[in-house]
Amino acid sequence: MQSMAREDYLKSLWKLGSKNVANQELANHLGVTPASATNMIQKLSKEGLVDYIPYKGASLTGKGVKEALSVVRRHRLLESFLSKTLGLSREDLHVEAERLEHALSKELEHEIAKYLGNPIRDPHGHPIPGPNGEIYTNDDLLLSKSPINESLMIRQVPDSNSEILAWLEFNGMVPGAQIIIVSKNQFDGGMAANINNKIIHISTTVSNLVYVSIE
Repeated sequence: MQSMAREDYLKSLWKLGSKNVANQELANHLGVTPASATNMIQKLSKEGLVDYIPYKGASLTGKGVKEALSVVRRHRLLESFLSKTLGLSREDLHVEAERLEHALSKELEHEIAKYLGNPIRDPHGHPIPGPNGEIYTNDDLLLSKSPINESLMIRQVPDSNSEILAWLEFNGMVPGAQIIIVSKNQFDGGMAANINNKIIHISTTVSNLVYVSIE
């Protein structure tokens, strides 16, 4: 149980930016009390995984980043495996992978990666770290920051919000789909976009969660 919590903290710190993550922000992300977060951060600091400065925040050390990326790799490989073998929907993958990621051995991780052909993205389009913590660089950019009237390809969609994922799936906004921004609302940041020859309206919330590449 302690090992699972430890890995969850490391992964969360990485997701929140790795540097100077505020205690309250980390606690909110994990759904724990600030006191619990402080207690675990102090333990991780003693292990050399985190640099912690009171009132400034926690930062992953090089060792901490490597361990965090190991958990991220397992999680995203499991999502890919569950999608390919069981055909689970994108809405279900994240929760199931969260349950399994802590129990996956290095040996099984290697076999799963080999079976899948060593993928570099998971079903949500998120980059899968390499076995040594490599992150494959890419030119993905937020949909909200993308140019109008350019042919774009959806690369990444969020993994943990099932309602947003369901909406994206319903509207064909999945990794690999082509999309063209037709117009942007200068007041609220929303936009109209053409996908599959259909005009849909996309909120600022959604456009700040989806990543694309320019074709």
